[in-house]
Amino acid sequence: MKRFIYLFVFALITSLVFVGCDDDDDSSSPFKTVTLGAQSNTDTDGFYSMSEDKIYSLAEAAQNQTKIDLLCFYEEGNDIALSSPGANITDIFTGDNDPVDWDDKDTTWFHQVDENLLTVAAFDALTESDAMIETLFDKENKKRKAKLLQPGDIYAFQNEDDQYGLFKVVSVTQGEAGSVQFTYIIKK
Repeated sequence: MKRFIYLFVFALITSLVFVGCDDDDDSSSPFKTVTLGAQSNTDTDGFYSMSEDKIYSLAEAAQNQTKIDLLCFYEEGNDIALSSPGANITDIFTGDNDPVDWDDKDTTWFHQVDENLLTVAAFDALTESDAMIETLFDKENKKRKAKLLQPGDIYAFQNEDDQYGLFKVVSVTQGEAGSVQFTYIIKK
């Protein structure tokens, strides 16, 4: 009986040690990867809150206007693009929840980073404390849209909360039912 109790205690302690060490959630990474769908994508919602790390549908976003930093849309001439409610994107979304009609329209500003200034490999090696994250944002040439997105593109951004970050486009599916996947980091 004593052996059984010792074996049980040993098994319990061992399982607790392994459970404590088995952390597949890499929350220590400063990078977040997000996929947003364009306006007619019925599988992937297209509005994103950085502060909550949460994706919203159009209807949900309209109910959480002050939290929305990014939205995805497709438009001929812009292709798949990222923007924000404050960019006054018109004739894309329809109905009562159209961001054009929101009371609170936060703006995120974008600037495409020249690949000679930051390579994909250098992006992947960034840490949250890298000053480069903020210094690559060009306030003189900022835009309210990151458009014509292609895999490997890197953009610097500044959101309404005055946070600076960089994102790298991972994949793009064109069209009104398309999507964009990107990985981003915010300066701490």
